[in-house]
Amino acid sequence: MPVNRVSTLAQLIGAGMSATTIRRRFHRVLPGVFCQEEPAWFDRCLAVTLWRPDALLSHTSAARLYGWIGEPSGVHALVDESARLRTPEWLTVRRRRQGACDEVLGLPVTTREQTLIDCATVLGDAAAERLVDDALVHEVDENRVRALLDAEPGRRGHVRVRRLVDTAARGFASEPERVLGRELIRRHLRMQTNVRVGAFVVDFYDELANLVVEVDGYAFHSAPEVFRHDRRRQNVLVLDDLRVLRYAAFDVLKDPGAVADQIVAEVRRRRHARR
Repeated sequence: MPVNRVSTLAQLIGAGMSATTIRRRFHRVLPGVFCQEEPAWFDRCLAVTLWRPDALLSHTSAARLYGWIGEPSGVHALVDESARLRTPEWLTVRRRRQGACDEVLGLPVTTREQTLIDCATVLGDAAAERLVDDALVHEVDENRVRALLDAEPGRRGHVRVRRLVDTAARGFASEPERVLGRELIRRHLRMQTNVRVGAFVVDFYDELANLVVEVDGYAFHSAPEVFRHDRRRQNVLVLDDLRVLRYAAFDVLKDPGAVADQIVAEVRRRRHARR
């Protein structure tokens, strides 16, 4: 009988192995669960589900399995509220009423919407913002996220998650644009993004102010032909009576708040003048 890389004690005994052989040849991962070699991160995820068949991989573990983040150092899992467990340092178990679940690579995981909420409660501000922005654009239904938040309004961290969803930045072509977009939304200014204005697609556009914002990354915009094209494009936009503000990506990432303050002030001034 073949033996899997990660197996339960019952499976190994069923394969004809003695307790002595198991102790000598296998690494104990969790009570009653063994691995043929020093367990990798995925081995530990599998071991959790063999140890506790009721467990759902959650938080950063589910996010990793969905392909949203890099490999975390530990494993997160949800178990039934009544469970009382002792766990190794690499495993964080949270007791919570089980909800809907999905399956990824044969492992049970929390749904995408629940995973996004859980991760946004434990990650730092910058990482949580990036995850929310990317997930809402590509994989996660915002209405389902809001429904889960509404179902448990008092749960710890849900106020923060709702704020992250409310200020989510969407439709950006680069990280500096995304960061700047969030800062503008925090200041209650939602500009159109990656929108066609005349003959060109611009990074940000406010129609009432007739104002364009461009974020230039050095690696792309320093090429001679691109540099010349940017100058020609800006001249056309200015001649069309558009106000064009240009910012280096480095400056946006260094102090996005200051850049956003300048843009908001100019948009308000232009809107007032045009009225």
